[in-house]
Amino acid sequence: MRWLLVRPAASGTGGLEDLRRELEAHGQTVRAVVYRRRNPLYKNKGVKALYIRWILRGLARIARAERPEVILVYKGETLGPDLLERFKAETGAVLINLFPDNPLLTIPFECLEPYDLILSKERYGIRALELAGLRTLYYLPHYCDPALHQPVELTPAERERYGAEVSFVGHHYPYRERFFRELADLPLALWGRGWERAASPAVRRLARRATVSDRALLCVFSGSRINLNLHHPLNDIVGVNDRTFFLAGSRAFQLVDWKADLGEFFKEGEEIVTYRSPAECRNLIGYYRAHPDEAAAIALNAQRRAYRDHTCQRRVEELLDVVASRFGKG
Repeated sequence: MRWLLVRPAASGTGGLEDLRRELEAHGQTVRAVVYRRRNPLYKNKGVKALYIRWILRGLARIARAERPEVILVYKGETLGPDLLERFKAETGAVLINLFPDNPLLTIPFECLEPYDLILSKERYGIRALELAGLRTLYYLPHYCDPALHQPVELTPAERERYGAEVSFVGHHYPYRERFFRELADLPLALWGRGWERAASPAVRRLARRATVSDRALLCVFSGSRINLNLHHPLNDIVGVNDRTFFLAGSRAFQLVDWKADLGEFFKEGEEIVTYRSPAECRNLIGYYRAHPDEAAAIALNAQRRAYRDHTCQRRVEELLDVVASRFGKG
């Protein structure tokens, strides 16, 4: 089948290169285009809307020329319903949205309706949208990519730069700052945008670097005795974030805040360890700092489970099965 992959970026998480690679490995032909280009025009409020329309007109031309059988949009928060309907009318393609966050939060409802299939990792959002009458939703959790998510051996310089007893990777939000105020006396490193501007001086002192990606991200995972994983309270209601799978695939021991869906993917106490309060998190940090062998065994179990059940390959195979069964394509 011919796929048109419409993505917000050409690289990084938004580039979906792992998904593209797996689709091609399964015999699919994939053309990838970018719908959001961050440059001075995009950031200029006075011309941003015009610039986005110019980009979208280009996407429509590509769709007409390529004649894809499936158009897969990742996020697509700037793709309006008129453009989406035009995609469908002019190409006859199945229109799919892969939305990595809570669809109730960051994408207008009218932008969801044109899709033939909406893939979401958030069951709460799926139930709410189905209650509103949508019948195009399908539950597809996040995954790891074994080609990327794996442990790395740090050089002495990398150990000095990225090593820590306890780490967290994620951008600053006020609720996260409030949480880490409870742990600020611990040997903790915070990676992500905004931590250097935290209101609390104790939290600001924990800030390391604005962003980490690629090998640097893996160095943080492998160079930390304990990795904390704190879900977004609005994006992740019952669902599990991508970081859970990234850490598991990287064989990095993690303490993660409890989510209702978590036990579906990893076995509590054997493959994952959860907390429900800052106090419980503190106690678990103390325990696993004192018992590194137990932490290493749990991290290894998590990696084995992730590589067995929660890979990009598994999710792509499921996606192809859904497209075949619902739309007769494949």
